[in-house]
Amino acid sequence: MNEPEMPKWQPMRSVIMVCVRDDSDLPAAYRWLYKHHVADSISQFAPYVTKYASYRALPIPPGGEDFGTYNFIMTEHYWLIDPFNNSSTGAPVGLAFSEHFTDEYLEITRQPTGQGLRPTKWMGSREGFHPTVFTFLPMFWEDDFKGKRSIEDGANYRWQISFAYPDGISCDEGDKWFREHFVPAICDRPEVTRFISSRVLNDPRKSPFHRFAEIWFENSRDWEVAIKAISGKVAPPPWAGYDRFPFFEPYKDFVGIFLLDRPESDHLQQFRGYVTTR
Repeated sequence: MNEPEMPKWQPMRSVIMVCVRDDSDLPAAYRWLYKHHVADSISQFAPYVTKYASYRALPIPPGGEDFGTYNFIMTEHYWLIDPFNNSSTGAPVGLAFSEHFTDEYLEITRQPTGQGLRPTKWMGSREGFHPTVFTFLPMFWEDDFKGKRSIEDGANYRWQISFAYPDGISCDEGDKWFREHFVPAICDRPEVTRFISSRVLNDPRKSPFHRFAEIWFENSRDWEVAIKAISGKVAPPPWAGYDRFPFFEPYKDFVGIFLLDRPESDHLQQFRGYVTTR
């Protein structure tokens, strides 16, 4: 009898972005998150995750939709192994229970129904679906472009972005433009206090995106000033399929979210069940 295959030791981080249709969906979305999903998740992966926290998305600033901005939550995990256990779908295998979700939840989070909680085929578009973004990253940032910052240095308005290079463009070719044009333009802005980035891991891969970055400001007004100044100065890449900065189609090839530096809930430390008002 063959010995069972043991999971591969693979410390890594993941970032999940979720969108809702509008603020009227927040009560139902939050109810699902805290009544069902957090408990499901802790029950399933507590043995091999060291941090599990959710951040509430900040309001989308003027012009934010042009950058594929999501409006509900970002959830981060720090994993010790691949949680999907080599599954070829968006659902883990080898577990006793499956996750609870409904078509109503998929509809209010702008996802197609009938394809599971995490569709394997990306269908994002500005006017259509805004599927859940699930990207896996190295445990430590690979690129530290700007800023050394402590918690005493002031407020932090974090702009997380993830984008995909066009078909036929390698990560090396895409990153050449990113490093030679995008990065210097961002770093030159005095409003930018921090800029860090990594390539998205190929294994496991649950999204179409190739690169992930965080760009920090002190507030949303500084983001608006910086983006307005940068937009007309960055040269488009020769492979650009979209004619406006950042030269990626929003919600299809470029997504993002605005966050604070502190989670709304550090679930492994704080979650005690769905305890309601009395």
